[in-house]
Amino acid sequence: MEVEQLSNEDRLSLDIRRTLLLGAYMAEWGMPQFRVILSKLERNVYVEIYYFPAKAQSGVARFVTVGLSQAVRPSGDRVAAEWMLALQSDLGGEHVERINTYLADIISHHIENIPNSSIPRVMPPSNIAPAGWNATALLIDELRGENESLEQIHVGQEMIPLLWVVPITPYEADLILNQGIDHFDALVESSSFSIIDPSRP
Repeated sequence: MEVEQLSNEDRLSLDIRRTLLLGAYMAEWGMPQFRVILSKLERNVYVEIYYFPAKAQSGVARFVTVGLSQAVRPSGDRVAAEWMLALQSDLGGEHVERINTYLADIISHHIENIPNSSIPRVMPPSNIAPAGWNATALLIDELRGENESLEQIHVGQEMIPLLWVVPITPYEADLILNQGIDHFDALVESSSFSIIDPSRP
């Protein structure tokens, strides 16, 4: 679906949302290098995924959404949140295009099958994850390691949360589901591997 196929009202809303969200992202991470669009005509789902490459001083690459918060679930409820995926600069040995495909698949599944954006949420290991990653499950949680101004972004009368989407290993997924997010946080603190390295054992 092209953006021109949206109603005038939806197109204006998207334009405003893009201006405010993308402005907040660019203020923190500089210029994006790549954009892909995920759309579903029958429910006016139109989501843009932007890639912000790692800077030399941070070594962190980011994939972030614009428009996911407006996407409508089958129930009629909006997703009401944007997502940010942070990875090490080598992207776990994968290409930008492969990660965009993976993220688009996860977003589509989330819109169609998950009832709300409550967090923390664990998505189980999946074979749609990049083949070189050991972190084949996914955690969606509150934003971490970023400027606090990005945690809730003001868009008109809305405060849009930017949620942290992080690939996790099957062991980490089981730990969260069986013992809670605090045990996962303790594991991350004690580990010698970076939480944004999807190839970690």
